[in-house]
Amino acid sequence: MSDPYGRTWWGRKWWRALETIGLNYPDQRIVKGRSLAGQGVVTDLSIEPGVVSGSVTDANGTFEAAIRIPVFDNATWNRGMTALSLSPSCVAGLLAGRLPKRIDDVLAEAGMRLLPKKHLAEPYNRLTTSCGCADNRDVCAHILAVSLVSAARMDDDPWLVLLLRGGRTRDLPGLLRAARVASMDAAQPVA
Repeated sequence: MSDPYGRTWWGRKWWRALETIGLNYPDQRIVKGRSLAGQGVVTDLSIEPGVVSGSVTDANGTFEAAIRIPVFDNATWNRGMTALSLSPSCVAGLLAGRLPKRIDDVLAEAGMRLLPKKHLAEPYNRLTTSCGCADNRDVCAHILAVSLVSAARMDDDPWLVLLLRGGRTRDLPGLLRAARVASMDAAQPVA
């Protein structure tokens, strides 16, 4: 049976990003978090710019869990859109409704990444968490459950990854086209 969380590379990378802040294998929080996610006790899941949150109910009560990640400002997103618009493989992937594998490499050239990388210490790579449960570690089972369920949602809608980082997702083809035209206009010599 395949894993329902993180069927895509971006979904896997999202929930595994918690390893960067204290979740390592083997860990009972992983087992409990997977169990909670599989039981359907994560409700009110929300993916908004800078935050993924949800309510998680277990034998001890209902807890509000949130994972925060910095968003990029408009100027950074404009540079990112220009870089993406100049990459044929990224444009093709995005227009096909998926995040191409090269997207983070292309965006890195513009000074950004969509998903955290364990070995990078840049401020935009930092995840923070909060949960109302008694577990005082950065990653509890409730945080992991929210991460897993959100990864499944991101698998189905990759634009949520862009939204999470503050990217505009409405009319993505138009945004890519406009960024490419603007970069071509900037490259034209002034007569």
